[in-house]
Amino acid sequence: MRTSTTAFQSLFGLLLILLGWGTDAGAADYRITPTPAWVTPISPGNRAQVPVGQISSGAYFLLGDFQTRSGPEGRTEFRHFATQALNDQGVDTIANIELLFDPSYQSLQVHALAVIRNGQRIDKLRRATIRVLQREKELEYRIYDGRKSAHIFLDDIRTGDIVEYAYSVHGSNPVFGAREFGSQSLQWAVPIERLHVRLLLPIDRDPRLTVRNSARQPLVRTTATHREYVWDESSLAPLALENDAPGWFDPYPALEWSEFADWNAVARWAVPLYRPPAQLGPSLRAKVLSIEIGARSQADKVLAALRLVQGDVRYLGVEIGSGSFVPSPPDRVYDRRFGDCKDKTLLLLSLLHHMGIDAQAALVNTVLTRGVSDMAPNPAAFNHVLVHVKVDGRSYWLDPTRAPQPGSLDAVHQPDFGLALLVSDTSRELLPMRRDPAAAIKRRIDARFDARDGFDQPARLTITTTSEGREAEEARNLLATTSPDALQKQYLNYYARYYPGVLVTQAMAVSDDTEHNRITVTEYYAIPDFWPLDEGGSRREATFYSPEMMDVLRLPSSTVRHSPVALASPLDVTLVTEALLPESWPITPETTRIEDAHFTLERHVAGSDRQLLLTDHFRSHADHVKTDAIPAYVANLERARNTLGYRLFHHLNPPSASLAERFNWMIALLAAMVTGALAWLAVRLYRYDPPPSDFTPIPALTGIRGWLLLPALSLLLLPFRLLLDFLPGIDAYSVFTWAHLTHPGGANYDPMWAPTLLFELVATLSLGTLALLTLVLFIKRRSSTPRFFIALVVGLVILQLIDQALVMALPLTEEAAETARNPAELIQAVLSLAIWGTYFVRSRRVKSTFTRTWRARPPEAEPSSPPPDIAQGQPAG
Repeated sequence: MRTSTTAFQSLFGLLLILLGWGTDAGAADYRITPTPAWVTPISPGNRAQVPVGQISSGAYFLLGDFQTRSGPEGRTEFRHFATQALNDQGVDTIANIELLFDPSYQSLQVHALAVIRNGQRIDKLRRATIRVLQREKELEYRIYDGRKSAHIFLDDIRTGDIVEYAYSVHGSNPVFGAREFGSQSLQWAVPIERLHVRLLLPIDRDPRLTVRNSARQPLVRTTATHREYVWDESSLAPLALENDAPGWFDPYPALEWSEFADWNAVARWAVPLYRPPAQLGPSLRAKVLSIEIGARSQADKVLAALRLVQGDVRYLGVEIGSGSFVPSPPDRVYDRRFGDCKDKTLLLLSLLHHMGIDAQAALVNTVLTRGVSDMAPNPAAFNHVLVHVKVDGRSYWLDPTRAPQPGSLDAVHQPDFGLALLVSDTSRELLPMRRDPAAAIKRRIDARFDARDGFDQPARLTITTTSEGREAEEARNLLATTSPDALQKQYLNYYARYYPGVLVTQAMAVSDDTEHNRITVTEYYAIPDFWPLDEGGSRREATFYSPEMMDVLRLPSSTVRHSPVALASPLDVTLVTEALLPESWPITPETTRIEDAHFTLERHVAGSDRQLLLTDHFRSHADHVKTDAIPAYVANLERARNTLGYRLFHHLNPPSASLAERFNWMIALLAAMVTGALAWLAVRLYRYDPPPSDFTPIPALTGIRGWLLLPALSLLLLPFRLLLDFLPGIDAYSVFTWAHLTHPGGANYDPMWAPTLLFELVATLSLGTLALLTLVLFIKRRSSTPRFFIALVVGLVILQLIDQALVMALPLTEEAAETARNPAELIQAVLSLAIWGTYFVRSRRVKSTFTRTWRARPPEAEPSSPPPDIAQGQPAG
């Protein structure tokens, strides 16, 4: 790329020489003169303590003196600076000075150059090396503006030295006539000890003068010839903006003045510049005729003219002097086949005008966008021009400097720079460039992971990106300006950040739907170690990242800041991740939605058998975040970023694993704690001592005989039966199987497994403890036995009911579910409860047998004297 740029610059330099625009660097480009008499002498500031904590360049500005004078003799801008080097970096900064000017209408005079060291002033003006060079810093963007820079190289500069210099630039661009306008910043991004601004305007002029972002107004004085505005500040702190601030956000205090009364004055100034010529040359007339013959509608004519200008005329700006604002004649532009935004706009306007289509130039600012409305009306408020046209009642904003735009007129991307000034005598204000809300920046990414070959085999990754509108045009331009190999390498490195070792399996494919302005790029990769083992070697893990969505949800550069955060808007991005898995995997469907005032992210998780499907949809709602809303915005961004990605685990259970390796200490500890608690409860319940039934025991029915032998036998066998039922599933509590079933992303994960297994464990321990307690009480023929026996049978029924409900909720195979759903056991438990519950409530043998209490009850007391009737010897009845 560097080679091609250098070649372009060489060829372009040769072209400029042939056209008579070569450089002539030398003393003829500047003069050394005394300071003009009209300048007010200003001395540098002198603070006792340098604000080292605010300085990042190693140099401290002691003075910035800006004095501008306008009059019949023209405009002169006087500049006076003093800067101190605080370290080696500061020495490099102040030892090289650059003075900019446009030789086509400006002249440069150097007035002073000195070094102040330890309070001694050393004059450097006569001995300094001054070289005038052709500047052309925008040549790589194919813009030649003809400006020059006088470079001053100082020798013997040391840390602590102060470099002070002053110069003037005289002249103004003739394209503006005699009208005066300009601006001067009143605060910098670096600290400055003294900032002095002085503006002198002829007294017979009445410019519009404003101070932005400051309540302080300049001091105004009037002389016989000029009105003078002075702003003098000391010890100004820096005002630095974050890199991701919106272009329209400009909090810097600034003094602005303009003799353009309003935006209508600016529009009327530009009208003659963009007036189509009455006649076109033969080449353009032929093009107009060809378009009119081939087009079936006005929309077709507009599209054909737009593509002609975009495709046949390459972008190249020769913006020397008035050429920075005045477009070249359309015939010349078309014949030479190059031009800048002004040239191409006038060419397109001319074609449309001669086809009877009404169109206008529109001035915009691509950086400030809607912030241009805060500026004083003047032509320099704009840095770009495009075309506004109405077709069938609809407005279109067309940029002829873009690469050829395919598709219908409704499909081509229309820029939105916030506000535009239509070049028309009737324009009174800036016009909003309202974009159709449906015309969002749309992009869809489909990522397909094919891992069906197995856990130890590479996964095949196919990325399909579909872009529409502006995104499609930018993708198309990227493909046209970058070699396929370089682009493929760029994409590969992008995914390698997430999947180390990823490989390209075949060249990317491109499908271009020009009719709908849609382009699709498909990439093919292989990920060798997609299921890597964890450090312990007990499981394999596969992670599905969402890099494209993470880019969209990028965090601001800083959260404690002075400026809002710029956002791309309207933006609509969909990422669909499909994974084809090596075995069946229960995927729990879920939907997550993150709502913020500035965006919405919605994620859907779904799956079936051996497939995982993740759908992420992002849509923006605003083009910036205000400073007071940044904390909440960042918090929601973090929530949204944490929602992305997905991980699957495949737990390994090697046959050679020992009992100690399989033993789940956490579950064992839980079982021990539950058993301890149940034992404590059993001891308390053992002391439960209800009074015996008031039924008079029948000696012949007393004792564990007859039908009581059946429940006695059941109680004796029940703990063994519970243990036998529990043992077949005990492997579910091993480390490996437990992880398989209960860890999200596990091969057989389901959120119901953990509560089911824990319930089974606790229920088995509880019923076993209750059975043993009841057996002891049964043998001791305690009065509490009937109650505990009935409670035990009720517990068995409840266990069966809950088991059946859990079986229905678990993702079991059909055979396993059929085995677990055994209605016979439930029926048996219910019948046992009905039979034995009735027996233990009504049986005389039960009432005669279970009469003993934990504590011996005292006998009822005998009466101390006989009833009165017996004492008197009378018959009782």
